[in-house]
Amino acid sequence: IVVTCSFPPGSCSLTAYKLTPSGYEWGRANKDTSANPQGYSPAHYDKVQLLLSDRFMGFYMVPDTGSWNYNFMGVKHSTSMKYGLRLANPREFYHEIHRPTHFNEFAHLEDADPGVDMENLFA
Repeated sequence: IVVTCSFPPGSCSLTAYKLTPSGYEWGRANKDTSANPQGYSPAHYDKVQLLLSDRFMGFYMVPDTGSWNYNFMGVKHSTSMKYGLRLANPREFYHEIHRPTHFNEFAHLEDADPGVDMENLFA
């Protein structure tokens, strides 16, 4: 079973798929690692019902470097990105690793001259 998670605007969508016997055999024999391998077919998997539970047995595969969440770094995402995967628990959605720009801005706030944003009533 493979569970995919996508983030369309304003929501979160989960979908589950299982491999068919023909899909398993095709995957074992396939050596083509291009984006559209020869012989790939939607008949190699079936969409299955997904039951949400607090006891999800399985594992997570996350990128071996950096963030998995590009919601805050859209310009850095590319469909042709190359990355490795490792078994690990994913970081929280709002974790600082996903928002480096935000944390750089927070760090520079203390250094910035606040300027005059209020009238001095005691002058």
